[in-house]
Parts: sequence; C-alpha cells; structure tokens
Amino acid sequence: MLQEIFGVNEAMRSKARQFAKEGFTVLVPDLFWRIQPNVELGYDDAARAEAFKFFKAFDFAKGVSDIKAAFDFLSRRTESVGAPSLVGFCLGGKLAVLAGAAEPRARSVISFYGVALDQNIEQLKAMKMPVVLHFGTNDAHIPNEVSSAIANALKESANVHVYLYQDAQHGFFNHMRSDAFDFDAADSAFDRTVKVLLQ
Repeated sequence: MLQEIFGVNEAMRSKARQFAKEGFTVLVPDLFWRIQPNVELGYDDAARAEAFKFFKAFDFAKGVSDIKAAFDFLSRRTESVGAPSLVGFCLGGKLAVLAGAAEPRARSVISFYGVALDQNIEQLKAMKMPVVLHFGTNDAHIPNEVSSAIANALKESANVHVYLYQDAQHGFFNHMRSDAFDFDAADSAFDRTVKVLLQ
C-alpha cells in the first residue's frame, strides 16, 4: 500500500487495517525516508504546504526502486500467498502504476486518484495484470476532463478498468478528511478493489 503526500500517517494505517480485516497482508513502506524518515502530516493548511514540499523533493525513480524492494520483502513473507498487489493513493496512486510497469510480477495494480496518470497511458496499455483506476469527478488535482480522457484512452484495454465517482473529490477514500471523504464512493471503490485483489 503506497502513501499519499502526507506520509505514513494514521490515515494510511487506518486504510491498511481496513484491508487487513479482509484477510490481506498489508505493507505500507515509508517512501519519504530518503528525504525525512517517519513523516506523519495532518490536513490543515500548514501540513498541506509541508506535504507539497516533500512531493516536490521526491525522486520517483528511487521511489519505484524502494517499492520493488518492499515488493520483494513482502513476497518472501510466509503470510503472503502469491505475488503482492500494488494499491496506492494520490502520490501512491501514481507510484502504483509506475511500479506496476516496472514489476510485471505484481498480481494487480489499484490506483486511487493517482496524479498525472495521463502521462502514463502507454505504460498502462502495456500492463498485463488487472489494473483499476479510481477517480472522483470533482477532483481539484485531477480535472474531470483528464480522468475522462484517461478512461477513453484505455477503453480498449480489457484488463484495465477506470471508475469515475460522481462529485467525489480528491481523497474521497480518506475517512479522516471530513472535507473530502465520500462514503458511497469509498464503499463502492473498496468493494471493487477487494474483488480484484481476490482474483
């Protein structure tokens, strides 16, 4: 499970527990460790400003390398059955796609409001594993025209499913963000995600 720009905070741990309750073994690596270990930010204006500093300083290539190392570690755990999947949110949603393109052993790739995925259409088309992309239509960071264009560009890829959630915002799956959480969208996205993870 790959983090948002706010670090491995309580919201990420809560998501991990949610999936663990369904029987999954979940690993949430600290992807900001090269910049500053143990980043845990909230969602007020000051925290957001800090989070975007980490985002701007983040090295995506090294991040993908770290994800592959975490993938290998999880693959060796006795609790794991088969190859791990990649599930990411925001920054992590982008990284899930990048890591999935770099790691063809991944069982599936699930991206929640992954940023700038319009830059990764060819990588998405080349993937062979099941891929699910979740977007809200009222996402301030991913305009609806962008997510709709992504869906249109991938409509011929049978293994890729793009879901658009009406009026849902960026962070709609994060129940700790009262400004963005959308129960119906989150519930539907969780159900769709679990079904793919169990394939």
